[in-house]
Amino acid sequence: RFCSWVTGREVGHWPRGILHRNIRRGLGYGPATVAVVYSSHTLEHLYRREALTFLREVFQILKPGGVCRIVTPDLAAMVGWYLQDRAKPMDSKAKASSDLMMEMLILRPRDAPRQPNLLEWYRRRTDFHHHKWMYDGEGLTCLLREAGFTELKTCAYLESAIPETELAAVERRDRLENGHGVCVEARK
Repeated sequence: RFCSWVTGREVGHWPRGILHRNIRRGLGYGPATVAVVYSSHTLEHLYRREALTFLREVFQILKPGGVCRIVTPDLAAMVGWYLQDRAKPMDSKAKASSDLMMEMLILRPRDAPRQPNLLEWYRRRTDFHHHKWMYDGEGLTCLLREAGFTELKTCAYLESAIPETELAAVERRDRLENGHGVCVEARK
C-alpha cells in the first residue's frame, strides 16, 4: 500500500497464493511447471512485441493442458461507443467524440507532464498506466496463436476451464462485461 500511496499507482489487492511478477523481466518458472496463468487488463500496457514475448514464455511454462486466460479492454466496444457518440448532434455533447475515444484508449494524457520532479520522472520511466497496444477478440486470438497456442476460445465472465471458485477470486465482472473487456482463453 505504501508503494501505491507514494507512486499514485494501484498495485493490486489479490487473494493469498497469487504471485506477482514483472512480466517484462520474465516469469521465473521452468518449462511445463505452471497450471494456470491469468492476466486481466495488463497486456495492453505492453508493446505488442513485449506481449508476444510474454505469451511465448507463458506457453513454455504451462503444463500440457494448462490454461492461459487473458482479459483486455475491448477495442471493438470502444470503437462502437465512439461511432455511436459521433452519430449524436454535436451541440448535445459535452465533449468531442474524438476526445472521448482518446480518453477511452488511455494512450497518453491530455496534457504534457508538469515540471519534472522525482515522481514525474519515475512515472515516465516506468510508464505503467498508458496503453501501448489495444485488442479486440480477433486481435487477442491472433496474438495467442502467434505465441504457439492452438486451443483458443473467447469467453464470458467466469466462463472458463479454470474452476469457478478459483477464478471468482481474481476475475472482476466490471472488467469484462458490458463491453469493458474481452477475454480469450487458451490451452497448451
